Amino acid sequence: MSDLERLARLVAHQRDQLAQLRARAAADAVLEQAKGRLVERVGGSLAHAAEHLHTLADSVGLTPLEMAAELMETAPPPLRGDIPVLNKRLAETRADTARDGDALADAVFTEALLPTGAVALAIWRLDPDGTLRLVGSRGLGPAEAARWRLLPPQFATNARTAIAEQRQLWLRSGVSDPALSPAVGRWSGGARAVLPIRNSRAVLGAMEVCWPNSRRDFTPGQRTELVALADLCASTLTDADGEQSWLLGLLDSLVDAVLTARPELVDGEVADFVVDHVGDGWPLPPADMVGERLLALFPFAAKADGLFERAVRVLATGVSEEFLDEERQVRVARLYDGVAISWRRRNDAELAENALRAGGLGGWEESLVTGKVTWTPKTVELLGVRHAAPLRELAAELGPDGESTMDRLLHTVINAGRPATAVFKMPDRQLRLFAEPVLGAAEEVVTLRGAWQDVTAEYHTEFALEVTAEHADEQQQLAIQLQHAIIPPTAQLPETEGLEIAVRYQPAATQHLVGGDWYDAVTLPSGQLLLVVGDIAGHGIPVVTGMISMRNALRGLAMTGAPPAQLLAWLNTSAAALPERISGTVLCGVYDPPTATLVWARAGHLPPLLVRDGEASLLPLAAGPLLGAFSSPTYEEQILRLAPGDRLVLFTDGLVERANLDIDECLDDLVATAAHTVEGIEHYADRLLAHVGANARDDTCLLALRVR
Repeated sequence: MSDLERLARLVAHQRDQLAQLRARAAADAVLEQAKGRLVERVGGSLAHAAEHLHTLADSVGLTPLEMAAELMETAPPPLRGDIPVLNKRLAETRADTARDGDALADAVFTEALLPTGAVALAIWRLDPDGTLRLVGSRGLGPAEAARWRLLPPQFATNARTAIAEQRQLWLRSGVSDPALSPAVGRWSGGARAVLPIRNSRAVLGAMEVCWPNSRRDFTPGQRTELVALADLCASTLTDADGEQSWLLGLLDSLVDAVLTARPELVDGEVADFVVDHVGDGWPLPPADMVGERLLALFPFAAKADGLFERAVRVLATGVSEEFLDEERQVRVARLYDGVAISWRRRNDAELAENALRAGGLGGWEESLVTGKVTWTPKTVELLGVRHAAPLRELAAELGPDGESTMDRLLHTVINAGRPATAVFKMPDRQLRLFAEPVLGAAEEVVTLRGAWQDVTAEYHTEFALEVTAEHADEQQQLAIQLQHAIIPPTAQLPETEGLEIAVRYQPAATQHLVGGDWYDAVTLPSGQLLLVVGDIAGHGIPVVTGMISMRNALRGLAMTGAPPAQLLAWLNTSAAALPERISGTVLCGVYDPPTATLVWARAGHLPPLLVRDGEASLLPLAAGPLLGAFSSPTYEEQILRLAPGDRLVLFTDGLVERANLDIDECLDDLVATAAHTVEGIEHYADRLLAHVGANARDDTCLLALRVR
């Protein structure tokens, strides 16, 4: 092509552009005059006039430009092909002030799309769960807009395609399927442009524009202008509906509770944080928390290395921090110029694992099909082996009788399909292995699972017991040994200001009925006192080991500071996770010395007995099912404020159950006995135990308190 031909083509192109600009100016003039006349006639703003003009055009089947010409009683200006989107700057000016999606849609449609003959616009935002939410529209009408308000992820639409494939859809001849786009019935053959709305980091939504008639094509210039409009929507959504609010919505869907806060500076230092967003799951309604200061909402956040200090540190370094706060996992992260704080409730599986770890148990699982072996970190610690290995490979390292003991256990579990327990004695320690089979579809054993436990401390009196009981039944003596090692008849108890404590444990008169009764009294990190009595159902070694696991697990869980009802719920979860399912009753209380207040809950256990001013009575029963009876039980808490001179007795059923006597009669007898007090809590505990005598059928535990 010669230079002269290029010049001629350039001049022709410029003439065409000039003609289009003139046509656009003429169209704009007619539209603006028509909007002005509508404002004069019906009142309202220019935006309302533009929407009214569009509604009138729809009602008579005209384009907005043709309707404007009718209102002005003039012929519509001649159009040279399709009018390009040239009024983007005016649309951008209005979009900058848009407060929401509807204002954005009005700005884009009225200033940029309406002059081109467009008849409808829809703007969807992509929610965190994949739902498309219509945040703004023009020209659809109320009923159609409502129908397209929420589009679940499984709905296939053109907007969904544009988002999923991140591409622009240029539909010159419109859409035939009414399920793919809105208002197909009104403009079935009209051209459409469906564009993803995105910024540099993410796809935020989609925009769909509809014209009443088909187009020969979308020219490169028109496509560029329409994509620029989509970019404008992305910029405005980021600020108005907000990328930040989209991100916060995502956070709200991923964690139990999230809030964001910006720093409040005093002399250049962070003095507090002001909350500016709150999701669901917090103690107060979000509306009551937004605008408040973090330390006013959570005073305990000010403690050393607490939430406030961590938030300041995260703001300065940008490095996220995570820590445990009671039953929640708290994470603090930098978000823009502030911080995001999330609380994620630890699930039952995590709690069960932590409970087992608190009880000194390490879980494991071995697939007989794939050979895959899985160990918890506690198992690695107990066995001293870096990598998970099958049980048969471990046997040689588990003492001189390790291989033969392991063979017997695996024969029982795999061949007989029954749970089994074995103890491996090594020179420096003893480990107990619990194992149970998991059956496949054909009722064959496909997986083994269970737990390891270090029981070295429980064997420290083994040789002395063998000397004094060499003719006793070996298994029964082992049960007695385990029981006494963990639950001695009397014990050194924590000293608590203003409180006297005495405990008593009496085994069953018939020694072969060694049971699972236990007590515990432990000072917690908070300074409060954990008080527990419990009774695991049954007799023998499995019951005693189950009791030990439950006692240790409850001790570990109590260190979180959770209340008694929550502790029992977690303990129920950990009981279900043990290889041999156990059941029993537990009474759990937390005593606060400064206020002399006891908060208690029960899992099927008998209530405490209160002696006040010479009168004894059982406290009202709090709701709470037996431990191990249900997968997700609810436990009720009771609060008891004690006074000086009050006595409280926590006991197991061995203290009251008697053959051929009704339990109510036995309880009445205990209440009558408890009302006659003697000086000193130790003498009082002895008197209660002596009055009921020896119970031939069951162990007896009691824990007596006196407030000074």
